[in-house]
Amino acid sequence: MKTLIIYSTKTGTTKKCAALLAANIGADSCDLFEITENIPAVSDYECVVIGSYVRMGMMDKKISAFLNKHKEELFGMKFGLFLCCCLADKVSEAIEKNFSEEFMDHAAIIDCFGGELPKDKIKGMDKLIVNSIIKIAKTDPTFRVFEKIIPESITNFASVLKEE
Repeated sequence: MKTLIIYSTKTGTTKKCAALLAANIGADSCDLFEITENIPAVSDYECVVIGSYVRMGMMDKKISAFLNKHKEELFGMKFGLFLCCCLADKVSEAIEKNFSEEFMDHAAIIDCFGGELPKDKIKGMDKLIVNSIIKIAKTDPTFRVFEKIIPESITNFASVLKEE
């Protein structure tokens, strides 16, 4: 199945997830493109996957614009959506906030692949926020944070897409 994977990344985590997903689907049948690159026609593929990081509860605006622009094409084919989000308790909220009911009804799968908090790749106010999140997570056991990618979610996502 010829698959197009489009992603947006801020610190490299979403890019890693897209590459792991391609490996699980079959890298030889997948084309990976960052949203800022010249993306080929969606209609040239049997399946499309779109992924984004989540910052302040929202996915990348370029991904959102791509989804809206290609909505009708995507609804006529198999497609999946994934997010990379570090706040475990906010995943459902992020999915509901970023994907319309129509997208949720038409997608073969929507999931979160976890996230990373790479302090060395984060700058400015984002670094302050990440340090606060880590501090809260260490002192409050009810505050759940994903500090790594969840390989099982990626494997499951790929399995769903490969189903006929």
